[in-house]
Amino acid sequence: MKRFRLFMIIGVALPIVIIFVLHRFTEPIYVAAFLGAWPVSAVAFYDHFVNVSAVKFDKQRVWKDSLQMINRGGVTWNFLRLPVENSGFAPAKNCTAELEVTKRPGQASQNCPAPSAEPKALTWVSPKLEDKHTIPSRRGTAALAIVIDDTSVPSTARSWHAVNDWGPLTLWAGTTEVFAMPPATRTQDAFCQGDYEIKVTVFPENGSPKNETFKLHVDSVWNRTSLT
Repeated sequence: MKRFRLFMIIGVALPIVIIFVLHRFTEPIYVAAFLGAWPVSAVAFYDHFVNVSAVKFDKQRVWKDSLQMINRGGVTWNFLRLPVENSGFAPAKNCTAELEVTKRPGQASQNCPAPSAEPKALTWVSPKLEDKHTIPSRRGTAALAIVIDDTSVPSTARSWHAVNDWGPLTLWAGTTEVFAMPPATRTQDAFCQGDYEIKVTVFPENGSPKNETFKLHVDSVWNRTSLT
């Protein structure tokens, strides 16, 4: 709305000033030429400045839920979801998103190596889980699956090469691969317990990327896991 109000102010005030100056100091032909060119310029300005997507994260509405995964035999998965809002006048088309760990739990000058360092492509929560999602304009919303816990994974399957130093694998990033195959096989996407700093970025096809840093607390007790 701020962009639209600014557009209206410029769209009304600026042509009045220009017409006054042209009428006062030049020939009428120049006023006519400006009046002919201004609508085209105004439409182009609207398309490039106002009619664009503007995504942002709503960390105040982070929520958790639990679902029975029919395609996994009805086992229960816990989800931590991050809402994304588009306040722009245009839909945010074919958005992709990624999670990058920027700080990890540490001890004895060592940082936890889980998950692996490369950014994780996150999955959008929708009737059909997908890598890309279009968010409607004017406060349309969508949600990202930030981390999940497959409650059916036994403690013996949560082990990894550094389990003695950092404990078992606890949660998994909400990547397409984690949804497509057993999470226990995706140790590169798994978190052990502790406090992480993560950066989440959304990439709209027709707008500027938006990123924000969050604190992710991973706990052995799901209710104590948090994103702030």
